[in-house]
Amino acid sequence: MIEGCIKRDSRCQTLLYEEYAPFLYGVALRYTKTEEDAQDVLQDAFIRIFDTMEQYEGKGSLRAWMRRIVANQAFELLKHQSKATFVNYDDYEESIADESIVESDKLTHKILLDFIKELPQKYQTVFNLCVIDGYSYSEAAEKLKNTEAKCRIHLFRARNILKGKVNNFLEEENKYKYDYENIQ
Repeated sequence: MIEGCIKRDSRCQTLLYEEYAPFLYGVALRYTKTEEDAQDVLQDAFIRIFDTMEQYEGKGSLRAWMRRIVANQAFELLKHQSKATFVNYDDYEESIADESIVESDKLTHKILLDFIKELPQKYQTVFNLCVIDGYSYSEAAEKLKNTEAKCRIHLFRARNILKGKVNNFLEEENKYKYDYENIQ
């Protein structure tokens, strides 16, 4: 499929698009304000993917390589917008499915996404870049025009906030379960 895309075979390009578009759309949604912006980012990203496919050297996964292109395209869009805000995840729960976030019986994917979107924007951005999209601190710092140290601090704080939210959630769940069991 990759060789076919390099040769600009439209069948291979269609197969690649159909296989990866839903996942990459979810990536675009994490960084954009609207569904329309995410669609624009996705379209521009696939143009770039097809134009630069010969640069993919098989090091790492194709999926990760394309995810970086989508994130870069989203940052290009955000540079041109006055204020970068994030989309409301509630409307797009199914399309945002991300394998890097593990679901449990009590802590669902949606709850984790809600916790992430409640983070201050600078923490949320660094968390998305470093934890979900796999950027290094130096790559995130470059994207955000920040220092590597600030990115580390923002990620540290984001993780602490999320850890607190998860712990509070689990304590509330256990308290509710304990109260419910005692009532019966």
